[in-house]
Amino acid sequence: MTRRRFRFLPHTADLRIEVLGRDLPDLHASCIETLFSLLTDRRRVREAVVRTVAIEGSSSEDRLFFLLREALLLFEIERFLVRRAHGTIQGNRVTMSVVGEFVDPSRHVLGREIKAVTRHAMTVRERPGGFAARFVVDV
Repeated sequence: MTRRRFRFLPHTADLRIEVLGRDLPDLHASCIETLFSLLTDRRRVREAVVRTVAIEGSSSEDRLFFLLREALLLFEIERFLVRRAHGTIQGNRVTMSVVGEFVDPSRHVLGREIKAVTRHAMTVRERPGGFAARFVVDV
């Protein structure tokens, strides 16, 4: 079993989360996987379909915000659940491949509703051994 790469942080409302990654692409992938861990048990999501999300942003926080927003739209519009994510960064452009499947009510229990990922208090920082991101989701 792998060690959890995220934790909940105190917040007056909503959910504030800290996510760790070895490098920026790994951090972005971990943030997307964390977002979908809030929605359902990702262990029950099959790796059946690949979707690609590409965004551009001028800062690390902008790129993370746009990426999480696009990932949440995959769920809201297509009812797509992510099991695993992997990405690359070229300049200000982040491209993420997400692997998963569409919601199957017979196998997927949806836990909480996420209304939005907010830009409020979002940070991306380098730390010993990698990077850390903090963000808030509106539930």
